[in-house]
Amino acid sequence: MKKILGYIIVFLFSITGFSQSDSGQVVIEGYAPAFIGKMVEFNAYQDYVTRTRVNLATAMVRPSDSSFTLKIQTASTIEGIIEIDQTEASLYIAPNTDYTVYFPEANGPKTYQNAETNLYFSDLDTLDINYLVLQYHQWLDTYIAYHEREIARGGFLAYLDTFKLYAADAYKEINDPYFITYVRYDLGELEQTFGGNAQSEKRLKTYLEYIEPFPVYHENDRYMKFLLAFYDKEFREYLPVTEEAIMKAINRSSPTLLMKALRNDILLAKPELRELVMIDKLGKAFYREIDFQPNILAILDSVAVNSQSLVNANVAKNVKDYLTNLEAGYPAPHINLNPDSETPIKWSTFKGKFVYFNFFTTWNKQAIRDMEIIHEMRSDYDEDISFLSVCTDEDSAQFNQYIKAHPEYDWDIVHIGEGHELAEAYKVTSVPAYFMIDQDGFIFSAPALAPSPNAKYQTIKDVFDKIQYALHPPDRPRVGE
Repeated sequence: MKKILGYIIVFLFSITGFSQSDSGQVVIEGYAPAFIGKMVEFNAYQDYVTRTRVNLATAMVRPSDSSFTLKIQTASTIEGIIEIDQTEASLYIAPNTDYTVYFPEANGPKTYQNAETNLYFSDLDTLDINYLVLQYHQWLDTYIAYHEREIARGGFLAYLDTFKLYAADAYKEINDPYFITYVRYDLGELEQTFGGNAQSEKRLKTYLEYIEPFPVYHENDRYMKFLLAFYDKEFREYLPVTEEAIMKAINRSSPTLLMKALRNDILLAKPELRELVMIDKLGKAFYREIDFQPNILAILDSVAVNSQSLVNANVAKNVKDYLTNLEAGYPAPHINLNPDSETPIKWSTFKGKFVYFNFFTTWNKQAIRDMEIIHEMRSDYDEDISFLSVCTDEDSAQFNQYIKAHPEYDWDIVHIGEGHELAEAYKVTSVPAYFMIDQDGFIFSAPALAPSPNAKYQTIKDVFDKIQYALHPPDRPRVGE
């Protein structure tokens, strides 16, 4: 069974001299000998609908002893991610708790997605949330493995009910609300997965057992996973009368009318919960309801400003930001290249001209061929279009050698290295990658066509020609001349 922490091993090693936490402060003392000199980030999920991450602390792996120190202020238990050089590991942190961890390299080759590794903890308390979660999953896995034959014959739910009784008894003395909520909804998710929720009677039973008696646990990852799976019905899947009311509300860009329409669902009786589910469903409807996209964005914007729930307001903002990220007509994610120079490169640098923006590496043959084509076509469009290339080579020396070998490449070409936040902002998972930015720093096309032909024999030159024609239409003879 997949564990939220992966497989964490409690690794005991002796380290002295760590300071005690201040009130509400968490101190993570770590060791990462494979990442000396690299920056360490501690990120947390701002919400579990978009899974937007926010940075709470930053440090560096010290060259002297490969250690790092992270200090985080938190009023409640949260899930966090330690990230170093495109490698990450998950853990939970509780207020006023210190942790000592060892951060190893991940197995497998590097990719454009972060690799996952497993933390080793030192002297982890048996009542710590990390220890409890790991112990619970190991117990549940062992229980399922022991009854594997009976479960294979269709008896999973019966055995799950028995395990729920065992868990209630085993954890009756545990006072950690995050952990108790975690276990309740992890088991609830298993019950949903194997029991199904298609039948109205079954859904009502699940609602009355897991949702109605409890508040909305926005910060609990297992609760939110359970919740989003339970409310999986999309707008078009409601009964005709409710569906019609929903679509009318969207057509009028009215969150008030949409909340009223969703109130027809008895499983959405709680206003805060209904609003959260509404936000999630609006995000899922955005790419299906093409004609209503502006209306959906208007509703999300209204909820982000006017919601009585600060958490829901933030979720609405994040959903809107996610939907409009890299969408044509919306602001391009900002850039700040060569920030230490007298003239750092920002979108304002190119104001008044379109920008053809590409990611490349010196070892990718297609990317290198495309750079040659860019050089050939650049002079034909330089009046209206600027060019910007960023190299994601891990080794800057190889990039410098490439630039030295091509002095004719005289447009803006910058080395940013692997794992740069710019690649994440533009959702770059492979190179080469291309984008067009308009004269005011807004997305024109993402992704943009490449310099070399695609399967339809289209290239970015076709777009350049149209831009050039629009900006400089040919003079036509007037009637009578």
